[in-house]
Amino acid sequence: MLGIFKRKKKDVKVVYRYPNERVVIFIDGGNMFHATNALKLKINYKKLVEILRKDRWLLRAYFYTGIPSGDLPKELREQLRRQQGFLNELQNLGIKVKTMPLKKTPEGYIEKGIDILIATDMISLAFKNAYDTAILVSGDSDFVPVVEKIQELGKRVENAAFKKTSSYELRRVCDEFLLLDNIKHRFTTPLNQEKVQKKEETFWEKLTAFFKKIMKGDKK
Repeated sequence: MLGIFKRKKKDVKVVYRYPNERVVIFIDGGNMFHATNALKLKINYKKLVEILRKDRWLLRAYFYTGIPSGDLPKELREQLRRQQGFLNELQNLGIKVKTMPLKKTPEGYIEKGIDILIATDMISLAFKNAYDTAILVSGDSDFVPVVEKIQELGKRVENAAFKKTSSYELRRVCDEFLLLDNIKHRFTTPLNQEKVQKKEETFWEKLTAFFKKIMKGDKK
């Protein structure tokens, strides 16, 4: 009778691991940019890669993005210069950068073909048995059939993304999902951190001065 009142155990998802598990990380730069731009965050990709790999053997981390090309206006040339500096930093960290030219439209420049490039690398390396687990850092639902194909080849696929750009269909089909919002303090910093710090310092300076006046009996 007492058994009726016992709490039912929650279903626990079993996560299987390969012995000496090999992982490859595929980062969708555009997807991450849209998420972090909305959240006003700057990513430390070295820390992110270490978090995702855990204690496993990392073959390589890839970063995919589009870059402006051709005859560019001055503001876009400056943007390209800053972007190239960022991509060089990633290369120096051991993250392999892969790019595609941005497509020019009447509304501006847009990414085209990045998802195909990522999908091709994921499937190609799976066929070559280069990894046991693919870690896809993106929230794009277009990757669902890619994930299913890789799983058919006997590989695992983990997904990591921010809630802002995360697809439910992609989360559902992957073997494991990590919501980056929950651990963003471990690998991001606010874009306007310096401005915030200056405002806080000014506020405390004013507050300290105010209390000093009170202690001296100055009512001004």
